[in-house]
Amino acid sequence: MDNTNVESAIRETINYYIEGMRTHSVEVLKQGFHSQAILCGYLGDELIAAPIEALYEWVGSNPSPVETGEVFGCSILSMEITGRVASAKVRETSPEGDFIDYFHLLNDGNGWSIVSKLWDTE
Repeated sequence: MDNTNVESAIRETINYYIEGMRTHSVEVLKQGFHSQAILCGYLGDELIAAPIEALYEWVGSNPSPVETGEVFGCSILSMEITGRVASAKVRETSPEGDFIDYFHLLNDGNGWSIVSKLWDTE
Protein backbone atom coordinates (compact mmCIF):
# COMPACT_ATOMS: atom_id res chain seq x y z
CA MET A 1 0.00 0.00 0.00
CA ASP A 2 1.52 3.34 -1.00
CA ASN A 3 1.80 6.23 1.45
CA THR A 4 -1.27 8.04 0.06
CA ASN A 5 -3.45 4.97 0.62
CA VAL A 6 -1.97 4.43 4.09
CA GLU A 7 -2.65 8.05 5.03
CA SER A 8 -6.24 7.74 3.74
CA ALA A 9 -6.78 4.57 5.77
CA ILE A 10 -5.44 6.27 8.92
CA ARG A 11 -7.69 9.30 8.33
CA GLU A 12 -10.66 6.95 7.92
CA THR A 13 -9.81 5.29 11.25
CA ILE A 14 -9.56 8.65 13.04
CA ASN A 15 -12.82 9.69 11.42
CA TYR A 16 -14.54 6.81 13.26
CA TYR A 17 -13.46 8.54 16.47
CA ILE A 18 -14.65 11.95 15.23
CA GLU A 19 -18.06 10.71 14.05
CA GLY A 20 -18.51 8.48 17.11
CA MET A 21 -17.87 11.42 19.43
CA ARG A 22 -20.03 13.82 17.39
CA THR A 23 -23.03 11.47 17.45
CA HIS A 24 -22.12 9.54 20.65
CA SER A 25 -22.30 6.26 18.76
CA VAL A 26 -20.38 3.56 20.63
CA GLU A 27 -20.70 1.27 17.60
CA VAL A 28 -18.96 3.81 15.36
CA LEU A 29 -16.23 4.38 17.97
CA LYS A 30 -15.58 0.64 18.17
CA GLN A 31 -14.80 0.60 14.44
CA GLY A 32 -11.79 2.85 15.09
CA PHE A 33 -10.36 1.46 18.33
CA HIS A 34 -8.46 -1.74 19.01
CA SER A 35 -10.22 -3.87 21.62
CA GLN A 36 -7.30 -3.37 24.02
CA ALA A 37 -6.89 0.39 23.46
CA ILE A 38 -6.10 2.68 26.37
CA LEU A 39 -6.86 6.31 27.22
CA CYS A 40 -4.75 8.70 29.23
CA GLY A 41 -5.12 12.45 29.57
CA TYR A 42 -6.39 15.42 31.49
CA LEU A 43 -9.84 16.96 31.90
CA GLY A 44 -8.84 20.14 33.71
CA ASP A 45 -6.59 18.96 36.53
CA GLU A 46 -8.12 15.48 36.66
CA LEU A 47 -5.93 12.72 35.23
CA ILE A 48 -7.90 10.02 33.45
CA ALA A 49 -6.23 6.70 32.67
CA ALA A 50 -8.49 3.86 31.61
CA PRO A 51 -9.20 1.10 29.11
CA ILE A 52 -11.26 2.05 26.07
CA GLU A 53 -14.43 0.73 27.69
CA ALA A 54 -14.44 3.83 29.93
CA LEU A 55 -14.90 6.03 26.86
CA TYR A 56 -17.67 3.78 25.57
CA GLU A 57 -19.47 4.00 28.92
CA TRP A 58 -19.15 7.80 29.05
CA VAL A 59 -20.35 8.22 25.46
CA GLY A 60 -23.28 5.87 26.03
CA SER A 61 -24.47 7.74 29.13
CA ASN A 62 -24.22 11.35 27.90
CA PRO A 63 -26.10 13.28 25.20
CA SER A 64 -24.19 13.94 21.99
CA PRO A 65 -23.23 17.37 20.66
CA VAL A 66 -25.68 16.64 17.83
CA GLU A 67 -28.50 16.26 20.39
CA THR A 68 -27.52 19.27 22.51
CA GLY A 69 -26.53 21.56 19.64
CA GLU A 70 -23.14 22.18 21.26
CA VAL A 71 -20.05 22.77 19.16
CA PHE A 72 -17.91 19.77 18.29
CA GLY A 73 -15.12 19.59 15.77
CA CYS A 74 -11.83 17.89 15.06
CA SER A 75 -9.02 18.51 12.62
CA ILE A 76 -6.00 16.35 11.95
CA LEU A 77 -2.94 18.55 12.41
CA SER A 78 -0.22 16.04 11.54
CA MET A 79 0.57 12.38 10.97
CA GLU A 80 3.72 10.28 11.21
CA ILE A 81 3.80 6.83 9.65
CA THR A 82 6.46 4.17 10.09
CA GLY A 83 5.53 0.89 8.46
CA ARG A 84 2.73 -0.67 10.49
CA VAL A 85 2.55 2.01 13.20
CA ALA A 86 1.51 5.65 13.10
CA SER A 87 0.70 8.65 15.23
CA ALA A 88 -1.67 11.52 14.58
CA LYS A 89 -2.07 14.87 16.30
CA VAL A 90 -5.68 16.13 16.36
CA ARG A 91 -7.23 19.38 17.61
CA GLU A 92 -10.59 18.66 19.22
CA THR A 93 -13.20 21.25 20.22
CA SER A 94 -15.99 19.83 22.34
CA PRO A 95 -18.42 20.87 25.07
CA GLU A 96 -15.77 19.69 27.56
CA GLY A 97 -13.14 22.10 26.16
CA ASP A 98 -10.43 22.45 23.54
CA PHE A 99 -7.92 19.61 23.43
CA ILE A 100 -4.91 18.34 21.57
CA ASP A 101 -5.23 14.59 21.11
CA TYR A 102 -2.41 12.22 20.21
CA PHE A 103 -3.59 8.97 18.65
CA HIS A 104 -1.29 5.99 18.26
CA LEU A 105 -2.37 3.53 15.60
CA LEU A 106 -1.38 0.04 14.55
CA ASN A 107 -2.00 -2.00 11.41
CA ASP A 108 -2.37 -5.62 12.54
CA GLY A 109 -2.87 -6.98 9.03
CA ASN A 110 -6.63 -6.46 9.21
CA GLY A 111 -6.45 -2.67 8.91
CA TRP A 112 -5.63 0.30 11.09
CA SER A 113 -6.92 0.77 14.62
CA ILE A 114 -6.29 3.25 17.43
CA VAL A 115 -4.38 1.60 20.27
CA SER A 116 -4.01 4.65 22.49
CA LYS A 117 -5.33 8.17 22.89
CA LEU A 118 -3.44 10.78 24.91
CA TRP A 119 -4.78 14.30 25.42
CA ASP A 120 -4.53 17.56 27.30
CA THR A 121 -6.27 20.92 27.16
CA GLU A 122 -4.90 23.35 24.65
